[in-house]
Amino acid sequence: MAGQEFVEVPVQVLGLQKDDIESRKAELKFQKSLQAFGRIHSDIIEARAVVKTSLLEKERRRYEVQVFIKLPKEHFDFEEEGWSIEEVFEKIGEKIKRLMTKPRDKSSHRRHPSRMEMESSRFAE
Repeated sequence: MAGQEFVEVPVQVLGLQKDDIESRKAELKFQKSLQAFGRIHSDIIEARAVVKTSLLEKERRRYEVQVFIKLPKEHFDFEEEGWSIEEVFEKIGEKIKRLMTKPRDKSSHRRHPSRMEMESSRFAE
């Protein structure tokens, strides 16, 4: 990573199995997403993911992950669930990416006048 500034983000992942390779990959995905988020929001106070695992029929595991990201003036929390811990954290990464591209302090949708409205207002004088 030559030339890139490394942002240290306080990350906590609770409830993952430490000896499982998929859990480790999922945790790394979460950390990478948060590092990218930290380049835009360098003021992250806390980032936490809590993993709840339920064992269902035939050794199948269902994962439910709750994420909490705290900044000085705002916080984000969301939930994701699925059968693969890696897929769940992949979806979480996409949500974190969406937070980075969403304009701050603006409504999520701004309506621009149509061409017809613009033309009619020009000739209304």
